[in-house]
Amino acid sequence: MVETELGEWRRSHYSKDLDASMEGSDVTIMGWISSIRGHGNITFLTLVDKMGAIQVVAKKGSSPDDLVQSISKLKEHSSIGLIGTVKTSEKAPNGIEISPKDLRIFSSVEKIPPFDPHAKTVKNIDTRLEIRAIDLRRNALQQVFKARSNVLKSIRQYFYDHNFTEINTPKMIATATEGGAALFPIFYYNKEAFLAQSPQLYKEQLTMSFEKVFEIAPIFRAEPSRTNRHLSEAISIDFEEAYVDYNDVMSRIEQIIKQTILTMQEFSKDNDDVEFTIPEISDTIPQYTYSDLLEKIQATGAKSQWGDDLYPAQLNKIGITGFYFIKDWPVGPKPFYVKVS
Repeated sequence: MVETELGEWRRSHYSKDLDASMEGSDVTIMGWISSIRGHGNITFLTLVDKMGAIQVVAKKGSSPDDLVQSISKLKEHSSIGLIGTVKTSEKAPNGIEISPKDLRIFSSVEKIPPFDPHAKTVKNIDTRLEIRAIDLRRNALQQVFKARSNVLKSIRQYFYDHNFTEINTPKMIATATEGGAALFPIFYYNKEAFLAQSPQLYKEQLTMSFEKVFEIAPIFRAEPSRTNRHLSEAISIDFEEAYVDYNDVMSRIEQIIKQTILTMQEFSKDNDDVEFTIPEISDTIPQYTYSDLLEKIQATGAKSQWGDDLYPAQLNKIGITGFYFIKDWPVGPKPFYVKVS
């Protein structure tokens, strides 16, 4: 009977650790089955782990008969562990394959998901969300998560390299941070509280002791909007620095953006199957004053007045795209953010 518990088994190698120099060695591998097919007395399966994939070939005469039979009954997405021998094979995708000697089935699939794990796109979003954990096994989606992880790591490292202290501020607060219109109310025991919109006030206080602080954490904004600029929940990259002005802040932001793009370019070189576009950036991010842009927008016939917000569609119309800074805003619309000059 095939064991179904991990027991004393532990992975000895990831797929990427295996190569032809290990021929004849016994290894313990674990992962999920992305494909399986039988040809007479032989069953081929591809086992996927965090680092890649490896071919497993269960053949009568080379592996125990009961093991070959158990493997032949497995379905895609089943989670298993194998002890087997490394063998070289010119036909195998990586030049090697595993001849199994023992098997443990941690999770056996009864019904195969209604989409191909190798598919780049799946149209039915409801089906995907119902089994999101399986949907995320598709490489196209995994690349997004891995790229995001690399970017966050790079940004954190930037702050550490520039002597910032990482902080964690409360996400349940008693009063609004930036005005009450965009707050999610919650019950905190017998009192009303809110999900934090921003760590702004905490950052400002902490610079009095630490001078330079940063936080990468969720923010919550109850703004009913269908644009990708107004998510109800998002990850915000916040920093605060003492003894600087807004010019220094813009310089800091520019450095972070450039490092992020460089990180993405390096990720793309190592992963030639990425499906997202990496934005380009000029040597220096251009800066515009609010007054100059408003004048150009008004010249297009727009009814915008002094103090109105500037919208992406208006800016695109006058050729302002990509990365840019808008400075010297009027105090009225943004009193919380704008310092009188």
